[in-house]
Amino acid sequence: MISKKEKLIVVSNRVPYNVKKVKGKIQYKKSVGGLVTALDPILCHRGGQWIGWNGYSGYSRDLKGKFVVGKDCDLEGYSLKLINLSAKELKNFYHGFANRALWPLFHGFISQSYFDNNNFFFYRKINNRFANRILEEASGNEIIWIHDYQLCITPASLRERSRKKLKIIFFLHIPFPNYETFRVLPWDKEILEGLLGNDLIGFQTSRDAHNFLECCKNILDLQVDFKDKKISYDGRVIDVGGFPISIDFDHFNDLAKNRETVKYRKNIKDLGGDAKVIISVERLDYTKGIKERLKAVDRFFTKYPEYLKKVVFLQIAVPSRTKIREYIELKKEIDEMVGNINGKYSDGLWSPIQYLFKALPQQELAALYKYSDICMVNSLRDGMNLIGKEFASCNISEEGVLILSELAGAAEELGEYSLMVNPYDTEEVADTLRKAINMHGHTRKKMMQGLRGQISENNIYKWADNFLGYYKKPS
Repeated sequence: MISKKEKLIVVSNRVPYNVKKVKGKIQYKKSVGGLVTALDPILCHRGGQWIGWNGYSGYSRDLKGKFVVGKDCDLEGYSLKLINLSAKELKNFYHGFANRALWPLFHGFISQSYFDNNNFFFYRKINNRFANRILEEASGNEIIWIHDYQLCITPASLRERSRKKLKIIFFLHIPFPNYETFRVLPWDKEILEGLLGNDLIGFQTSRDAHNFLECCKNILDLQVDFKDKKISYDGRVIDVGGFPISIDFDHFNDLAKNRETVKYRKNIKDLGGDAKVIISVERLDYTKGIKERLKAVDRFFTKYPEYLKKVVFLQIAVPSRTKIREYIELKKEIDEMVGNINGKYSDGLWSPIQYLFKALPQQELAALYKYSDICMVNSLRDGMNLIGKEFASCNISEEGVLILSELAGAAEELGEYSLMVNPYDTEEVADTLRKAINMHGHTRKKMMQGLRGQISENNIYKWADNFLGYYKKPS
């Protein structure tokens, strides 16, 4: 279990709660996403502080102090320190540079990337603001754990602003691109130098870690040890490694066993009576392969019409970055594709695709995972993707099947117990769907037991122990 000896300061673009003041009282609502799923239980058990944007567009004097989160935590909870962003800062820093430059580039979508000097100015400005807020709390005895692509410059900014010997570690939740892709970024040196302000830089996979080392060698001309994954820089040695993130297996397993899940069973069966239910859950994002999955579903019913009215696809798309043009256009395309496919194959009250554009409560998601027969994760590129892990953790009957993209980070860890697909290969995905539906019960159980064992053993607490244990290792 995670030690509590040193204070832990977690820093991310935003805190894991939507925070607002209503009639003089602070109200919290837990937000969704892989980072929240992974880190909230750690701080709930350990205690500490989480620093991030408050989720409110515009300055608010009421939402800039410290608040304590406790009601959703099993133990002592932790405090939040909120950072304000103006509407202009949010537009340029978050929507502009982080999500229109770094996000697509890091996922290998160079053509989707938009580079703008003004956006990078705001990115640097907000990263410096985060550094200043951290230093208000840091005495030098804490572990400062910074997360994700929105804050790549913050570590170096901390080093520049403090004379204290800070303990800084960083985890990137999304992929890190290879040298040929990364060097397209006009500010490639600044991003690398920003990250090198850390003592330890963690990535989802060993491949991502290698890509980073290669970029430091070729772009910054640094001395890099590829074998031991170390970089010599500015009189320090920075460690680099692959740390595949996980979830709280017991939490999801217990949710699936909760009596509350039973009341959702009828709703799920109403989707198609005795039809097989195939579930997909993700944010609405072009990296998740939703369009490609819908093409495969269309091909599946064309190629195997005997499964009409025997299979239902449940697509849950969580709204994401709804003010960015690319995402607005993507939603329109997906809406049209779902309508066309349902119009093509619907029969009476049965439709092949049930499409929900909304975020669901965790209890309801656990029920959907529990009673679904197959889960499809066919990302075009993903740092990890925790959906397959959540599905397996809730599949207490051990009869489900996970179809997993070989381009998701999770493939490195879960591939042995999943049906692997190339998400761009429509024919292969359609055929794999048929294979999953017809898989022998003994084989299903063996593969699901393997998945559940892997996730249970390598849970979120082990991941955090490995990361935070860095400072206990002999130098």
